[in-house]
Amino acid sequence: MRTLIVTSYTTFVPGNYDDMIIGLAGCPHVHGLVVLDNSSLDHLWTGLALIGLGAHRMGRSLLRNNFGASYRRRQRAYLAAGKKIWTMSSMNSPEALGLVECEGIDLIVNARTRCIYKDPILNAPRLGCINIHHGLLPEQRGTMCDLWALAEGDAAGFTLHQMTGKIDAGRIFAAVQVSRPRDLDYLAYLRRAMGLELAAVTRLLAELAANGASATVPNHATNARPYRRNPQAAAVRHMLRKGMIL
Repeated sequence: MRTLIVTSYTTFVPGNYDDMIIGLAGCPHVHGLVVLDNSSLDHLWTGLALIGLGAHRMGRSLLRNNFGASYRRRQRAYLAAGKKIWTMSSMNSPEALGLVECEGIDLIVNARTRCIYKDPILNAPRLGCINIHHGLLPEQRGTMCDLWALAEGDAAGFTLHQMTGKIDAGRIFAAVQVSRPRDLDYLAYLRRAMGLELAAVTRLLAELAANGASATVPNHATNARPYRRNPQAAAVRHMLRKGMIL
């Protein structure tokens, strides 16, 4: 099975999410890596704004990741494993569709990108596209759901689900809780989550490669929370006052 891992050039995650992304370089079912180039001066202003609000660690992490050496680390790891690496602007581009066809890609795994996949790329791989959603579906939908959950004292984790034309709506392969009681240090949570995500994705790829399918459960919320967005300044200040370490 040929799987394409897709991630972002810049994230706010410690180490730029490389524990997860580089960890997958050695997976026999991973064919290569696509890095979506989202580097921007906007990340500079966002990082500085976070520091100004008191979210010092998140702000510094974003700044380091935007101007750091993550891409070179990823490139070395994938080339050393005999895998390919590509950089492009969007998975909805003709370049991405051509890549899936030319390389005979069976599956795409979306790992921390904000790209909204459209029908052509969703339908291009034989097994479709899977997302690593950073929240516990079906209740937690939107962006940065894990941060919101920790701030509100709820369980936080990630979900592997089939991607469809509707955001966060595809059937669920696995939902994994990462949080612990009184888990207020968000970056420590993210570091812990990466190892669990790597293990869960590796298991799912092995199952799909062996069986061509995997058991899923419906993604229908019975107690859905509001659709989350990135927290704005007032929300960040509120989280810090509640004792969150950001």
